[in-house]
Amino acid sequence: MMLKAWRCFPSILPVIAWISLSALPVIAWISLSAGCTHAMLSPGQANDNTSKSSVQSQNHQRLTQRSPYPPAQLGLHENMLYREARSRLIQQGWQPNVQGDPPNLNDASVRELVDLGYEEVKDCSGTGLGPCRFEFTNAAGELLVVSAITKGARNRDRVVWRWFIEERTSGTQPPASAPNPDQALPFVGTRYFNFLGGTGTGQSMTIEQDGTTTVELHGTASRSIEYRGKFSNPMILPDGNGLLVRGDKIYSLLADGQIAQGCKGEGKPCESELYVLETPSTIVDGLYVLGGTDQGLEVAGDQYRYYDELGTQAWRPLSQLTAIQEGVVFDGNVYWCIPPQSAPGVCTENGWQFLGRDRSLE
Repeated sequence: MMLKAWRCFPSILPVIAWISLSALPVIAWISLSAGCTHAMLSPGQANDNTSKSSVQSQNHQRLTQRSPYPPAQLGLHENMLYREARSRLIQQGWQPNVQGDPPNLNDASVRELVDLGYEEVKDCSGTGLGPCRFEFTNAAGELLVVSAITKGARNRDRVVWRWFIEERTSGTQPPASAPNPDQALPFVGTRYFNFLGGTGTGQSMTIEQDGTTTVELHGTASRSIEYRGKFSNPMILPDGNGLLVRGDKIYSLLADGQIAQGCKGEGKPCESELYVLETPSTIVDGLYVLGGTDQGLEVAGDQYRYYDELGTQAWRPLSQLTAIQEGVVFDGNVYWCIPPQSAPGVCTENGWQFLGRDRSLE
């Protein structure tokens, strides 16, 4: 699955990142981070909340301009208690979306919310504001996404942060107009990019033949979905920022449509090459670990299983794992590595990351 978010702010210490994400993916889902683009705002821009909110609102309206239920008519507002917003939406005919991606029950916050009866929760981010994604559908077949944060309160007392209508989910979609030649797909498949060039800040964009597009953040310990919907160029993300593809390059956009600056140095545009990641076709046998925990993953032939201090779980088909590089696999939630002998560290998307002194020179 999923979560979107959290693009450009890796955790300071990998061990801390693992503790915060030990229940995860991807997040995986939610595409609602402030991102590196916000980090580039000048003090004047950062204080211009009114102007920024206006631009973001316009971007959200563009996402749902054909909706018979525009977001502005839902009666929601920021900092509104989520449970009150939920009741209001249900009274308006919206229903919890129990289809599509199942809740990420590996996340402790998600498990608690499900236990509280919020069956519409899909995932929560373990970084930044820690937003959780809730989904609703209506009789028109539309998908409403609500993001709620804690603002320092209890998980059960989350407040509304962002909301938007993402897509139609049934055959009620009106006939599409002729394709816009300016919206031709730049590629089909998956391309990777990294605006900051650091560990835990990589992203990917996957475009399917029908234009369905998924943007993911590849963190140090897990990955999350930032955006899922139809391709457009530029692509407006739910947080109001955007992405622009030009040839074999991709650019990070501010909410006002301008290319962000400073991702790799003052005055330099936030741009990255789009590249294909070469990955191994096979997963080698061995004992894989996360680092900093007693949890492990054993691969043997065409199967794998998890283990910890309490014992082992049942074998599962190896096809459920993704080979990232030799000795590194991804199970849909976190990365697992075969570590060097007696080398304390943590598993990341780039392999085993040592803790303490620099081991790269040995």
